[in-house]
Amino acid sequence: MPTRDMDDLRFLGGALISLGLALGIAAAATGLLAADHMAAAVEFCGPTADHCNLCVAAGALAVTALCVAVIGLELVSRPGPALLRTA
Repeated sequence: MPTRDMDDLRFLGGALISLGLALGIAAAATGLLAADHMAAAVEFCGPTADHCNLCVAAGALAVTALCVAVIGLELVSRPGPALLRTA
């Protein structure tokens, strides 16, 4: 396996980890906005009613951040031949 491929995989893994961190920050900010929204409009959004799109977006961002960061860590930690065969 050429060294260039392994370097490209590590670079891609680092970029995915950075993207995961940025998405995590966005998820935290959206979660804070959603908490403020739930406190201000309890009758529309909260534990007794359905959640709004802001709450769903915060959860989706958190799950996406976790998935992207895990994939990036996998690429950085084990860029082996088995990984290259599936790519």
